[in-house]
Amino acid sequence: MLNKAFTFICLGLFLTCIDCLAQDKLYFGQTEIGLLAGRSAEQWDGTTERRTDFTLMSFHGARISRNHIVGFSVGFDQYETISIIPFAFGYRGFLGKEGKPKIFGGLDLGIGSAILEEEIENEWSKSWYRGGLMFSPSFGVSFPSHKGNSALSLSIAYKRQDISYFLGSLANLGTQTIASDQLPPGFSSLNQTEYLYRSIVFRIGIMY
Repeated sequence: MLNKAFTFICLGLFLTCIDCLAQDKLYFGQTEIGLLAGRSAEQWDGTTERRTDFTLMSFHGARISRNHIVGFSVGFDQYETISIIPFAFGYRGFLGKEGKPKIFGGLDLGIGSAILEEEIENEWSKSWYRGGLMFSPSFGVSFPSHKGNSALSLSIAYKRQDISYFLGSLANLGTQTIASDQLPPGFSSLNQTEYLYRSIVFRIGIMY
């Protein structure tokens, strides 16, 4: 519930700030698509496999100086069969001359929401996913357009995303269970599986 509330709050701030910043020359935007390359979740026998997944990121910020920008980002990441919407506060810094290719670095820190994942419930059990902390430093190069009002960006990043999977047995009527303050109401047991996805991210996009 807390994760969903944070998701809607960030989405509201996202839409509000876009309207405000879009009217100001201080506004900076960056939209990129790319690939997440890493290892799959650990199998029952402890083995993992290579995976390549899809990622989309949109960053919106304000210039605090000529080469430094702070803002926030929202996106979409697909980890195998799990869809995550990351929300993060971020920074972008540039090095280079105006009108020329620039080197830039970035840092995004926030959470990933599993709001797109369906909760599965039957007479005996209930299961769901919950997103966790997300951390992603990045590095890239931007190539300005001829008119100078936009730029092509190529970047590489590291992304660390925590995800939890919950599977609980429901306390059915007529069944005696031992009460526990650590269990949600209506559950007789609850198992939590932690997934940690570490990815190298390759992205291409535009800055505007």
